[in-house]
Amino acid sequence: MSVHSLIRTVSVGLTLLGSAAAWASPAYPGVIRTELNLATEPGCNACHQGGNVGFGTVTTPFGQSLRTRGLVAANEGSLRTALSALLSERVDSDGDGTPDTDELVAGRDPNVGDSGEPVDVLPDVTYGCGAAPGAPVGLLLGGLLLLNARRRATRRR
Repeated sequence: MSVHSLIRTVSVGLTLLGSAAAWASPAYPGVIRTELNLATEPGCNACHQGGNVGFGTVTTPFGQSLRTRGLVAANEGSLRTALSALLSERVDSDGDGTPDTDELVAGRDPNVGDSGEPVDVLPDVTYGCGAAPGAPVGLLLGGLLLLNARRRATRRR
């Protein structure tokens, strides 16, 4: 493998690694506010546990409810569709008897039950593309690019 090919492959891998934060969806709180006609935007903790935001970090029950109804990163249309499904199905992610959308309209956290304690956070997805948060995905893709480049260089010899 030439030095130029190696540099290019490493650059692509680092770009993918650095772009993980860009996969986050900063417009989502505003979309939720608009779609549900809320007084204020919900905090990132409605979907992301402990302020850990970015691709693959949706771990709260409310966030997982949105994901199972089609939510994908950086796609506002998928958020609108998922919110519509939550509304029509009257989903109650924390099991307190009040649908998530009603809790958001009332200014409450849809992950906190009547006891005032957050319900258990669902485990991260352990299958498919959602299994790894952004940084490991970038490293994996960079590694695959490097492996592919090495194989092509070996075949040319």
